[in-house]
Amino acid sequence: MRHPESSRLSAAIRQELAYVRTQLKSLGERGSHQRFELRQIAKATLAAVLAWLLADRFLPRETLWIAPATAVIMVHATVYKTLTNGLRKVAAVAAGVILAGSIGHLLGLTAFTLVLVVPPALVAARWHRMGRHGTDVATTAVLMLSFGAASQERYLLAYVMATAIGALCGGVVNSTLWPPLYRRRPDTAIERLSGEMSALLDDVAGALRDGWDLSSLPSWRHQTDRLDEHLAEAAATVADSAESRRYNLRQRHKPDGDEHVQLLRALSEIGVHLHAIVRALAHLDHQNDLAATPDDLSDHYARDYSVLLELIADIVTGRVRPAGVAESVDSGPDAFARAHAQADHIRDQMTAQIQAGALDHPRGWAISGSLLTDAERILNILATLRTPA
Repeated sequence: MRHPESSRLSAAIRQELAYVRTQLKSLGERGSHQRFELRQIAKATLAAVLAWLLADRFLPRETLWIAPATAVIMVHATVYKTLTNGLRKVAAVAAGVILAGSIGHLLGLTAFTLVLVVPPALVAARWHRMGRHGTDVATTAVLMLSFGAASQERYLLAYVMATAIGALCGGVVNSTLWPPLYRRRPDTAIERLSGEMSALLDDVAGALRDGWDLSSLPSWRHQTDRLDEHLAEAAATVADSAESRRYNLRQRHKPDGDEHVQLLRALSEIGVHLHAIVRALAHLDHQNDLAATPDDLSDHYARDYSVLLELIADIVTGRVRPAGVAESVDSGPDAFARAHAQADHIRDQMTAQIQAGALDHPRGWAISGSLLTDAERILNILATLRTPA
């Protein structure tokens, strides 16, 4: 009999080997994240070597390590971050050195010296212009005092120079050799979002096609929650893409970045109405004590509404996509016309029943009106989008 620990170990090994195979396979794909990371590792290594060679030529031996260490952390994911963080890093280190040198030169390292150095260093660290490198002011000042170097002007100057050399090497390498430019990531994020929204609409439509089957409500709630997470991720991706174009030598012309922002805004608004549809169905399910067929709404309405959701799902798939991405389904005027015709059909049916005095279940009428309104608002949002080029 095979031991459980042995089985778990074998499964873990297989999982790790599968992960390694996936990573190696992705290295062969053009524009993959793995290729990007490999280039960044190579650039960080090159920047560290260059920084060491320059520092070894011009600076004292005891400060050489600072240059390659700074160069490595300066190879950021965007050129803009490399340049701005490089300047902030050098400024923060210089401020810490000046603070430690001016006070340590007079008083040396004592508890009273730390009282005089740490508070102003932390105040400077909180200046918004310093960004995440603000803490380098305090750490550099304390390190200089702790090493007893605060009174050694030559070492302090070499420390600042080594930091500057590292930042310069990291900035030059990352800005000139394959500078990071995220052209495809926003497209991928938006396509994934629109696909998930379309899948959710199709799932709900499939459940309502033959009546009020609300057994998948937990799954729909999970899908809407996941949509919120992916919306936040997509927003960050679009922001990173816009930032990657700043000061980038590969970006010869400024693209229309408003397209991604417009699509993301539309997806965010559609997500609000998808939440509302799922909440309305959840309320209906709760009120009917998990009954498969609510008494307040007819199966005929459920079938008609499922057709409307399927039409909207197709439009989302075809309409919410970046320019240049192939259209997978019809999302043109004919698709909108069919969806609007279906919505009008549902409204006409409701109007006819109201005129006939069929108002026995007011709660059901409220929910049906809410469901139809949210579906129509999604259609209106989609109609405001430009047809992708």
